[in-house]
Amino acid sequence: MKTIGTQLLLLSLASFLFAGCIFSDMETGRADVSVTLSLRVDVTNLPVCTPSTRGYEDPESDGEKMQNLRIIIVRPNGTIEHNKFIDLTSPSMTAEHKFEVAGNEEKTVWLVANESNPTVKFNFASLTPGNIVANSVLENQLIQFNSDSETIPFPLPMTSVTKVNVPGEDCSENLQIVRAATKFTYIIDNNTSSPLYLSKLKISKGARKEYLFPRITSLSSWGDYTDGGTTVTVPDGMLIENYEVPMVGNNEYYEFQKDCSISVAAGSEVKIDPFFLLEGKYTDGNSGGKNYSTALTINGLEYSDFLPDLSQLPRNTHAVVRATFNAVSVEVTVEVLPYGEVILKPGFGQ
Repeated sequence: MKTIGTQLLLLSLASFLFAGCIFSDMETGRADVSVTLSLRVDVTNLPVCTPSTRGYEDPESDGEKMQNLRIIIVRPNGTIEHNKFIDLTSPSMTAEHKFEVAGNEEKTVWLVANESNPTVKFNFASLTPGNIVANSVLENQLIQFNSDSETIPFPLPMTSVTKVNVPGEDCSENLQIVRAATKFTYIIDNNTSSPLYLSKLKISKGARKEYLFPRITSLSSWGDYTDGGTTVTVPDGMLIENYEVPMVGNNEYYEFQKDCSISVAAGSEVKIDPFFLLEGKYTDGNSGGKNYSTALTINGLEYSDFLPDLSQLPRNTHAVVRATFNAVSVEVTVEVLPYGEVILKPGFGQ
């Protein structure tokens, strides 16, 4: 027989449920409330110097933007709460969406953009809400190259994984997604009186594979720095300082080769279309951060040397290599955005 007190308690619980409670555990007294989680996703652009000092502008092409985005929200026990595929109307650096989720818990949010890229092999649509997914299923996914000339085609795959603490009320979070690629742009500057012909380009050492989702172990904080007399503020958490790669030691690194057929008239310059490789952490063992080298075959002769201070190649890095051919010398500069301009010492030679 129910007492008056029990009836009042049931009425109170019913009112609470009506106000937004999903369920109530009478033994623990815990209640999971339904809240609205608003997510804004931005493509991470690493900070760059001003064009006046860089001498190079790097606008994003449509292939470097999000053309679609998948947001997967996973609860603490591994249950998939949402798996939403968003087809953007036009390539964008930003996307937003709202979700009704259980509050008072920490979610794991997996982001994947441009999953149709042929280097992405996993079927993310197979992750059905209500089912359990282990973190390892996603975090162990790889992008792999099968040839020495392979590059990542457009649109670039982008990913991230973030822990989001959802309170017992409506909230919003700004998340960043990272391009799963390193970008290279080569510029050939002919300061001689004769034409130049570039037939091959090489980079040592490229990585054969990388994790699809970044395994970032630390981020650097730049704060303010002076660039050509202008104070530039660099947000915290934008620069990848340390990260993990699937290769053990220096295994599975190779020499990337790109066949070219590019003529550079005397007194002119030509920019080679950017190409995209995998992040890596090759270590050559030399001092001074000389881990990577490049070679250019010009007029049948190969010019090669290390790229000093290009000690690591994390994803979302853009290396701009400018080779200037003078009458009696070759000078090369490397701008590793956003790390600033790096000048190679004289001696980049045959």
